[in-house]
Amino acid sequence: MDLADPRSLDASLRRHGARAAKSLGQHFLVDRGVLASIVEAAELTKSDDVLEVGPGPGVLTAELADRARSVTAVEIDERMIAALRDNLGERENVRIVRADALGVDLYAQSERAPTRIVANLPYQITTPLLERFIGDPRRPPLVVVLVQEEVARRMVAPAANVRAPRERGYLSVFVESFAEARIVRRVPARAFRPPPRVSSALVALRTRERPGFAPLEEKAFLRFVSDVFRHRRKQIRAALGHEAGIERDRAERALAEAGIDPRRRAEELSLAEWVALASAVDVPRE
Repeated sequence: MDLADPRSLDASLRRHGARAAKSLGQHFLVDRGVLASIVEAAELTKSDDVLEVGPGPGVLTAELADRARSVTAVEIDERMIAALRDNLGERENVRIVRADALGVDLYAQSERAPTRIVANLPYQITTPLLERFIGDPRRPPLVVVLVQEEVARRMVAPAANVRAPRERGYLSVFVESFAEARIVRRVPARAFRPPPRVSSALVALRTRERPGFAPLEEKAFLRFVSDVFRHRRKQIRAALGHEAGIERDRAERALAEAGIDPRRRAEELSLAEWVALASAVDVPRE
């Protein structure tokens, strides 16, 4: 069965009384060109073990299983589990796991440690899933995700300047801390069934073995960045005081030590500058 054919996909869903659930952000990919782009971006070989989150009825899963040694597909929707087993249950290299991806240890769901993560992410839980994918020390070398285009732009946004669109935020710094991210291609709404109201983008994240903020303590560093970004429109000198609780004199000394103009804003700082500033305000080390 060609699940990328909308008619075949609809027939598969009808057999199990299933339909895309808005509450779960389900939009099933039916564009063969985009499927090919995902597989190519994942650089799959027969020695790769893939973790897929939110496979739905298995459109992408089938493509991954054709090229990888194994695929572990984690799905929360019982109706989709039935469709998955019907469509792919006979494939020896596909393992289907019913679980909430936000409630389990994703890296413990497969027999082998995944060498790739590939996922069509629900828009409403993109950030917490990305945190689980790349924030974990067990992160694989390559993660490939379909996300809302606006989110993709934030993921790859460099430090802004006065002429650049101000898309950089906490997510940008988080992603840069753990991976080198690039947008592979834009994906129009018509590539999905049902089509979402927004465009999507395919993002490839080549992960770092050691986070870019090392040797600072991870939770403390990321909390510091998140706190400062809550006042992203304020000058960095003022933003440090509002949420990070740093007195003005101390903030100015830390900014001078880090070589950062106090009139700049959070979105203008590079990862290296965030690390220098965090060190200057005595964010704990590992």
